[in-house]
Amino acid sequence: MQPHTDFKFHPRITQIGCYWGQGGHTELYLLEGETLALIDTGVSDTPERYIAPALASIGRSLGDIGLILNTHGHMDHAGGNGQIVAAAGCPVWLPADDVAIAEDPDQQFALYFAPNEQLLGRVDRLEAARAEFRQQAGTPVRVSRALRDGDLVDLGRGLRLRVVHCPGHTLGSSSFFWEDEGILFSGDCALGMGSRPGGFPLIYFPDLYEQSLARLLTLDLRVLCLGHHYFSRTLTRESVKYGPAARQFLSESLAIAGLIRDAVASATLAQPEADFLTVARAALDRLEGVLSFRRDPETGLPVAGPTAALYSNWRRYRPAGG
Repeated sequence: MQPHTDFKFHPRITQIGCYWGQGGHTELYLLEGETLALIDTGVSDTPERYIAPALASIGRSLGDIGLILNTHGHMDHAGGNGQIVAAAGCPVWLPADDVAIAEDPDQQFALYFAPNEQLLGRVDRLEAARAEFRQQAGTPVRVSRALRDGDLVDLGRGLRLRVVHCPGHTLGSSSFFWEDEGILFSGDCALGMGSRPGGFPLIYFPDLYEQSLARLLTLDLRVLCLGHHYFSRTLTRESVKYGPAARQFLSESLAIAGLIRDAVASATLAQPEADFLTVARAALDRLEGVLSFRRDPETGLPVAGPTAALYSNWRRYRPAGG
C-alpha cells in the first residue's frame, strides 16, 4: 500500500492523493465549509486506504463527510461513493449526463472501457478487464441531485462553487469553480497528454472537448486543481497549478487535442477506405516528433489510452457509411 498523501494548499482545501490498480493515481479534494464536502472519491477501496487517514490527520472521520461532489461518473472518481455513503449517509451530487453510468457500472464499462479491448482485437481479455473494473467501481449508489451547468453549490462560510459543464472526457464531465478565489476543480475536463507515461489523453468526444477547453480559458482562473498528475508539452506534473501555469496547461491541452484531430483527419483523408487501426497508425506516424508518446510494439498504438482519442476522431472524419 502506498502511504496516504494529503496537501493543504488553502486553509479550506485539502488535496488527497490515492493510488489504485496498476499505476493509477487520482486526486481528490476535501472542502471545509459549514458542510464538509469531498470532490471525487477514487475507486472502491480509496475511502478506507486514503480518505480516512487524511481525515484523521485533521481530526475528522468518514462519518463527518456531508456531501460528495463527483466531477464525472468514471469509476476512478466515483468508485468510493458507496463506502462513504455507507459511513456517512451523505448525498451524492453528480453531473446530470453521467448519472446513468455512475448508477450502472455495466453500462459504464460497455461505453468507455470495453471498446478499447474490442478495437485492439483483444476480446479474450474482456472478462478479466470487466472483473477488474467492477471491483474498482464498487457498489453503486443512487445520485441524490443531478447537477447542471451554472448550478450553485453553497457549502457555507463563503465557499460557493459554480458548476461548469465541460463535456469531452465524458458527456457529463464538469468542473467546480470557486469564483471568489479563482480556484477551479477540473477533474478530467483538461487532460494534457494523459496521466500515464507515454500515453494519449482519454478524449471520447473530441468536438465537445475542444469547445469545453476554450470555455475554461475564458474564466478568471488563478488556481487549477486537476484530477490526476497529467503530462503536458512543457509543464511539470504537479496537479495543482497556479497563475500562468494554470492557463498554460489548459492551452496545451487544447493544442494537443488539435494536433491529434488534424493528424487523424489527414490520415483518414489519405486512406478513406482504410480501417481504424490502419488510420490510427498512420496518424501516429504524422505525430512522431510532434507529441511525446511511446508505441506499443504489439499494436503500434500508444502504450496507454491507445484508442479513445484516435477512434473518436476517426469516427468524426471517416466517409459516411465507412
